[in-house]
Amino acid sequence: MYNDLPKSASVVQKYGGTSVGDPQRIRAVAARVARYKAAGWDRIAIVVSAMAGETNRLVGLMREVNPTGDHRTKAYDMAVSAGEQVSVGLMAEALEAHGVPSEPLLAYQLQILTDEKHGQAKIHSIRTDFIESAWKNGRIPVIAGFQGITSAMEITTLGRGGSDTSAVALAAALKAGFCEINTDVDGVYTADPRYVKNARLIEELDYETTLELAALGGKVLHSRCVELAAKHRVPLVVRNTFGPDEARRTRIMSFGEDKALEAPIVSGITLDEDVAKITVRQLPAGNTAIKSIFSEVAHKEINVDIIVHDHQEDGTVNRVGFTVQKHDLEPAVKAVESLRSQSQFEGLQVATQTNLAKVSAVGLGMRSHAGVALTIFEALAKNEVEILMISTSEIKVSCVVPLAQGKKAAQVLHGVFFESAK
Repeated sequence: MYNDLPKSASVVQKYGGTSVGDPQRIRAVAARVARYKAAGWDRIAIVVSAMAGETNRLVGLMREVNPTGDHRTKAYDMAVSAGEQVSVGLMAEALEAHGVPSEPLLAYQLQILTDEKHGQAKIHSIRTDFIESAWKNGRIPVIAGFQGITSAMEITTLGRGGSDTSAVALAAALKAGFCEINTDVDGVYTADPRYVKNARLIEELDYETTLELAALGGKVLHSRCVELAAKHRVPLVVRNTFGPDEARRTRIMSFGEDKALEAPIVSGITLDEDVAKITVRQLPAGNTAIKSIFSEVAHKEINVDIIVHDHQEDGTVNRVGFTVQKHDLEPAVKAVESLRSQSQFEGLQVATQTNLAKVSAVGLGMRSHAGVALTIFEALAKNEVEILMISTSEIKVSCVVPLAQGKKAAQVLHGVFFESAK
């Protein structure tokens, strides 16, 4: 991507927790940035995450001092955002050691304004004058990812994948040529190489497919980051921090009509092992009952994925099942059970299941090719993988399967769509 742009273009580079995991790695990143600076790239902005494991450590401390807290408070965000501040200071010093003047910046300095949803805030606006001033003075800005502030100057955090989201938001505000996500893998693969040995690096992806892959359990990018990139048409590059500069990587951009028509039927297979199911029985008749259930769940800001329901012969509903992420299971159950306080829901029964996984096939080519779902169902049946729930869209087919069969299901589908096509 660097070869496609003039050196006067702005570029945002984000470095994740593994990339800044210890002083040696921080120095290696600083050396890489120094090489680009020496080559004439003067408008590079660096976004850093907390060192690997640091945010989890801080979250653990918060839970230790208050095990029953909801952990979406001012105090929570103030504590868990501290890891990025440390990384900013260390990276700025490492750049100085490589002869690169730097400008360490936190969210309050850049006025990264968010809403007031602590722990899961969304960015509203960013001021870029501090960054422009740093570039004008020959400095590389080093910016804390993951954190923002409210209009009342309260610290907020952006939730999972927050540093990626910070980087893309900054790239959009700066009208950058692209946003480079530096991580511990070479890019986005056709499946997770940890359980699919023959997974291949995908060199080009469109926003829509990447968003589905991220939302369905892909580990490389978070869906909020991709959604923001698509909205503002910010090209993304995903590469290995410590690979050579000429190494292969994944480029994510908008596909034109011709390119979309040439896209493969299936671009990737994902596996999500963080799936839980809630089944609600003994519902009163009528659609109002279903509305009440999902109204309570939505009020807790819990995302629901697959929904199934059964009808009695007279057309009324008496059972609803839906999936959520495991970390949302407890609050979702409490939300549903709160309906028992209403007389019509006194007999409500709620059951849960957590030994589940979701395997998905995603690809733009599904729009113009029939029979993809049939191929998936036949392959899983042939390999004795039990399908418990199904969800489809124009470009994806998802199957909920027993957790013990999740990796096998992903391997089977990868074999069908990629290895058999060799």
